[in-house]
Amino acid sequence: MSAERRIEAVIFDMDGVLEGFPGAAERVQACRNAGLKVAVASSADRIKLDSNLRKIGLPPERWDAIVTVEDVAHKKPAPDIYLAASRKLGLSPEQCVVIEDAVNGVQAAKSAGMRCVAVAQTFPAEQLQYADLVREKLAEISLDDLVGAQAGPSRPIGIPPLPIPAALSLTEPSPKRSGPWGFWATIGLGTVVGVADVGVQNGVLIVWIAAQSWLGQDPLGQSTGGDGTFVSLAVCASMPVAVGLVWLFVRLRQGISVKEYLALNPVSWWTTARWLTALVGLVIVSDGLTRLLNRPIVPEVLIQTYQTAVFPPLLWLAVVVAAPLGEETFFRGFLFKGLLHSRLGGAGTIVLTALVWAVIHRQYDWYGVATVFAAGLLLGFARLRTNSIYSCLLMHALMNLIATIEVIVVIRLAGNSN
Repeated sequence: MSAERRIEAVIFDMDGVLEGFPGAAERVQACRNAGLKVAVASSADRIKLDSNLRKIGLPPERWDAIVTVEDVAHKKPAPDIYLAASRKLGLSPEQCVVIEDAVNGVQAAKSAGMRCVAVAQTFPAEQLQYADLVREKLAEISLDDLVGAQAGPSRPIGIPPLPIPAALSLTEPSPKRSGPWGFWATIGLGTVVGVADVGVQNGVLIVWIAAQSWLGQDPLGQSTGGDGTFVSLAVCASMPVAVGLVWLFVRLRQGISVKEYLALNPVSWWTTARWLTALVGLVIVSDGLTRLLNRPIVPEVLIQTYQTAVFPPLLWLAVVVAAPLGEETFFRGFLFKGLLHSRLGGAGTIVLTALVWAVIHRQYDWYGVATVFAAGLLLGFARLRTNSIYSCLLMHALMNLIATIEVIVVIRLAGNSN
């Protein structure tokens, strides 16, 4: 093996190698002890994979990267799942080795340009000779087998390798793929999106002030942050700009699709219902705590915003549709993907995106910002577990819908009491 092909990570196949094979946990720990990164790839969805990993004593937090069927467009024998794993690890395919037990899996690993060690526990060794090395049992694989040091012949003498399907022929290398923008590039481009968003809102503010002055009103005598008409126009105008810039920056990153970058992956109705229920539970707990602290359920700024909206349906559109679409595309889409592939990892990404999202809600006091931060943690966790931005969009929209309904109820109760 050449110096350029230094192995730095081991990718385990969850569909066979880790599921019920003796020695799996020991092999994973041995790799970690040797300073190698470890990743797991599976054709199952994320929820099922996490459950299976916990059952075999290798919970998700033990891994440097996890790839599921939701992360790729094509299943094995296409190389997508292993290329996605190398991207999440921040390594080139040549720096990764795959442990596989299936013919399609071996072909996928080799088509991805990775070293492959096969385990002949599901298929006979004769069918796995396309791998670099074949062992009878997982427990027989040593670290030297994985990193390639004195690995020996990759197939018994006299047994030819299986023919490689034309669609997977290594004589036609797959196009070079790359992961999302790095940490600092994500922060920089994210700042551009934020500045553009603020710029559009300031442009709306200028037009709004001019219109108010033309109508003979004093626009400087009231807070624009609590004016429903201004808020509606500003949010609806800035959302397309933010989403458009995110889309542009994603497209500029070659080798990764917009769907994969922004996690535009479908989510089952059952999974969606569970996350929406979790959101409702958070709202109930938050409102209960607010009452215990003797604070108003609805902040005064929200009441003022609704009462000053000249056209309430536009405000509903801004709050329930435009705001979730713009903010989730940016925070749980663009920022989340870039930060997730940095040293922050999943937990750090959830916390940082939730914190930044909370801080931009300048219209609230410290308690309101803390409440937004808690909601951001839940949205980030949903994004990580489902690998889909759709769950976050629906949860955000439902949260804003509930808040708007609470505003209307408070206003009507106040009117009846008078």
